Amino acid sequence: MKHTYVSTLDFLNLLHSFSRVITANDHQINLLELRSDNANLDELWEVIGPEITANRALNQYAMRKLTYEIMHALISDPIERVELPCDFEDDVFA
Repeated sequence: MKHTYVSTLDFLNLLHSFSRVITANDHQINLLELRSDNANLDELWEVIGPEITANRALNQYAMRKLTYEIMHALISDPIERVELPCDFEDDVFA
């Protein structure tokens, strides 16, 4: 087994790639309305998974695990409640 050095730059590049995927799919992710009583993270992966899988530089298993861990932490202990803007509700309920 080969051991590969992972630098802080590698970590930052991973987070930047993850950030781009989340930003590109922001509206679809918001439509899922993920929260502690609606923690369907499989639906979240359906939204962002194809873009992550298409990027051969990203480890799909690691990205899925990272996504689940981050979202689980966010929805299980939210710091502040987010109010939905009026136009978001129009998009959802229109």
